[in-house]
Amino acid sequence: MKLLGRTLTSLLLFVVYQAGMAYAQTPASVIRVNIPFEFNVGDKTFPAGDYSLTQPMQHFLVLRDQRGHTVASSFTSGVDVSAPVSAPTLRFSSVGGTHTLSEVWQAGDPSGQRLMESSKQRSMVANRRSAEAREAAEGSQP
Repeated sequence: MKLLGRTLTSLLLFVVYQAGMAYAQTPASVIRVNIPFEFNVGDKTFPAGDYSLTQPMQHFLVLRDQRGHTVASSFTSGVDVSAPVSAPTLRFSSVGGTHTLSEVWQAGDPSGQRLMESSKQRSMVANRRSAEAREAAEGSQP
């Protein structure tokens, strides 16, 4: 009985090890892009320029500058569409003239990645909404 337990444990460890090795050998696809405007990722602001994005693991993106240095990273959540995009696509949200990287889509993939909002972004959106609510309320009074 002990021999069977050890054999099954060894087999399980071997399978898990092989699965990990196969995942590690899968090359992370790289999106290279020239962003023509200042933008944010998380709480950091970056100048216009050449950047690359990689996804080294599920639900995690890394932004690198043109020298290949990691300048930002973000946790993500999945976003699905009915048809895959034809080319790599970056989507930015714009609040108060500030552009923030919000989604990343790989070519041919119907699933994209939505970057988690930073506390700075949530604050900007909340302030803008409260200002819009004040304007609407002030505009409706006689």
